[in-house]
Parts: sequence; structure tokens; C-alpha cells
Amino acid sequence: MNIRTKLLKPLEDLVIKFKHNFIFHSLKFRFLFWNVLISFVSILILLTIFFITVRYTLYSQFDSNLTYNAHEISSVLDHSNNPYSSSFLHFNNKNLIGYFTVVLNRNGSVIEESNKLKLNRSTITQILKSVETNPSMSIFTKDISGTYIRMIYMPIIHNSSLEGVLIVGNSIELIKETLNELLILMIFIAIFFLFVSFIVIFYFVHRLTDPLEEITSQIISITGFDLKQRLHIEDLNDEFRVLAVEFNKLFDRLEHTFDRERIFINDVAHEIKTPLSVISGESELTLSKELEADEYKRIIHTILKESRRIESVLNDILSIARLEYTNRNVKSEKIGLKEVCLDIAEDMKAISISKSLEFNFISKGTHFHVFGNKENIKKAISNICMNSLQYTDKGNITMKLYRKAGKIYIIIEDSGIGIAKEDIPNIFDRFYRGKNIGRKEGSGIGLSFSKSVIESSGGSINVESTIGKRTIFTVILPEFK
Repeated sequence: MNIRTKLLKPLEDLVIKFKHNFIFHSLKFRFLFWNVLISFVSILILLTIFFITVRYTLYSQFDSNLTYNAHEISSVLDHSNNPYSSSFLHFNNKNLIGYFTVVLNRNGSVIEESNKLKLNRSTITQILKSVETNPSMSIFTKDISGTYIRMIYMPIIHNSSLEGVLIVGNSIELIKETLNELLILMIFIAIFFLFVSFIVIFYFVHRLTDPLEEITSQIISITGFDLKQRLHIEDLNDEFRVLAVEFNKLFDRLEHTFDRERIFINDVAHEIKTPLSVISGESELTLSKELEADEYKRIIHTILKESRRIESVLNDILSIARLEYTNRNVKSEKIGLKEVCLDIAEDMKAISISKSLEFNFISKGTHFHVFGNKENIKKAISNICMNSLQYTDKGNITMKLYRKAGKIYIIIEDSGIGIAKEDIPNIFDRFYRGKNIGRKEGSGIGLSFSKSVIESSGGSINVESTIGKRTIFTVILPEFK
């Protein structure tokens, strides 16, 4: 490593550290930087326009005075019998104090002059050529002996012929000094404005971003272990209050989701633990002593039954998981709902006969079309029908299909044990089972799956029930035309 590299390495590290410093990438810094920059550029533009306007005004006024005095002298010379008479000098001495005046003849010789305006030969030659080419008035600025003189030259016309040139000038040093002082003043004004704008904008940016920093701090303090915390919105106003409210709603949804997942895991563990305990106990009994053949058959039958129960629970869980996490990829199509209901009715009639029940299907109308996934909708309606069959010991189950106001209604009514009023809000929750179901089997997932499918198809489901008399499930789906 050479000496140059050794000297530059710390500087490069400092630049990199400076470049990647968080403050220079923060919203507050960028907001402050751009606002100060825009304000500073704006004041520079305004000051520049002001300076140009003042400069233009001063020079315009100066040129107007110069032109007026040149015309006055020209008129005196024009009306004299001799354009080089002493009346010019007299007029000049009385009215043109501070002005430089020169009269040249057509050959470029100085005939008269005041205040000793010393023009070099090249300037005189240039003026004479300009007058000969274009015999009109013209204004220009010339540096004479370190002093800037602004001059106007006019042709002297006598008896319709060019007799010479009149040159009138005056120093513009006072204008230059005035403009220089104004420029210095404007620089100080710009610097002062930059300082004041930085202070003011910094204050307002600080006031503006303080609530955001407070919100950020509170969000960082909220962890997955304690989702009950919420952002404080009492001191917030305007958009920050809306932002905080929306964050609180998000945390509500997250908390609800975490709670559901926690309950879900506990319920799954409970549903699987019971049959596993039975399987384990029966297996230990089998291994502990010699048993009769009938007892072995009973144990194997029990193990098979509990294994199927575990399989059923896992299948229901997988069905819900597929529905929730792959819902966007599920193929949806136009479905003839009457055909679906007829298939379900055939399956339910076969089951109801084994339980000495009657299953009826009534349809009012034809061409009941909905939009959704056929297999999911069929399973959702089947789950409701199976639920009615399972909790009906005598009587009948009726499924009705009809159309009303652009909606398709599926009514499933049974004469079963009914659902307690306090259980109705919870029956669509996963693994929830009512208090009056006794020892009837079930995982508590079927109705949850049905509700998810129906809602994902744009429909709704509700239930009415009277303990010991009847239960009515009403499924409403939008008609697809």
C-alpha cells in the first residue's frame, strides 16, 4: 500500500460512512433538503429578476437622459448659421454639467469638446464609419482611462448634408457602484433567507414527522407475543390519525388471526389426541395379556374406527387449508345448481333410509345457475345436509331450491335436536361443537368449510333453530346469467 493510498483510505471510509448514514436517507432529511433547496432557488430567481429589472431601469433612465441632452444640443447646432458656433459651448456649460460632449467634423477632427473626453483615433474612426453607413443615433459604452463612459453619437446635419458628429457621454460608475452594492445586499439577503428558511422548515418538518416517529416507535414495540397493544391516537390529527386507526385495524385482524391459529392448533391437538389415546390404550391392552379372538376383533375395530376419525379430521383440515390458501387458483365456472342438488339428494336419501329418516328435495323452477367451483359448492351443501341427518333421530329433512330477486335460495330444514341459542353464533367456527350434541361424532369442521365456500362464491349462510323441534339453514347465492 503506497503513501497516497494510506492517506486517501481514511477519507474514502469517511465519505462512504457519510453517504450511507441513515439520516441522509431518512424522510425528514429529504423533505427538509428539498424544501430548503426549492425555497432557496425560488428566492434566487426572484432576486435575479429584481436585479435585472433594477439594472434595466437604471440604464433605461440613463439612456433617456443621454438621448434627451443629445437632442437638445443637436437642436442648437442645427438652428445655428454655423454648426460650430460658441452657442454650443455656452449651452453646454450651462445645462450639461458633468456630461462629456465632443463635436467632430466630417474628417474626424475634434472641433469642440467639454470635460476633456479623450477619444482615441480608433474609436473616432469606428464612429465615423458607423455614421456613414447608417446616419442615425446609437448608444455604446467605452472604457476610457479606467472609467466606463456611456456615450451617444448623432450625425450633425446642416443644409441637408452631413457636417460632422455630435458625441455626448457620461460616466456610469455610479450605476455600477449602485448595482454592485445591490448585488452584495442581495447575496446577504439570500444567505439570510437560506438560514431563516432552514430554521422555519426544520421546525415544521420536525412537527410534521414527530407523529410518524411516534407511530413507528409504537409499532416497533408491538411484537407477536403481545398483539393486544394499540397505537395511541388521542394526540394525532389529520392523516396521521387515519394512518394510526388503519394500523390498529390491521393489528385487530392480526390478533384475531393469531388467536384463531392458536385455537386451531389446540383444537387439532385435542381432536387428534383423543383417538390417539384410545389407539394407544387398546394397543397396550393387546400387548399386556392374551385375549379372546372376539376381544382382538373389538380392539382392531376400535383402532380402525379411531384411525378413520383421525383421517377424517386431517382431510377436513386439508380441505380448509386448500380453500383458504389456494382460493385464488380454484377453477370457477358456471354451475347448474339444480343438478348439483339432485346429486346431493340422491346421496342423502341413501343415508337417510339407513336411519329410518325421510329426505325430500323440492325445486321451484329451472336453470338455477351460479358461479363458483362445482366440487367445493357440492361439498359445502352436502356438509349441511349431513349435519342435519346426523342430528335428526326421527322425522324428515327437506331441501328446497328456489329463485327470488336475482338470488338463489337453498333451504335445508330438519326436525332434529336443534341448536341452542348461545351456540348459533359459533357453529361456523372450526372445531366448535354445541353443548347439546351428546356423544354424536363429528370434527366440527364441516360447517366452517361450508361457510368459507359459500362466502367465497359471493353468497351468505344463516341458521334459525328451536331446541327439540327444528333447524333451518338458509344458503343464498347470487344468480349467474
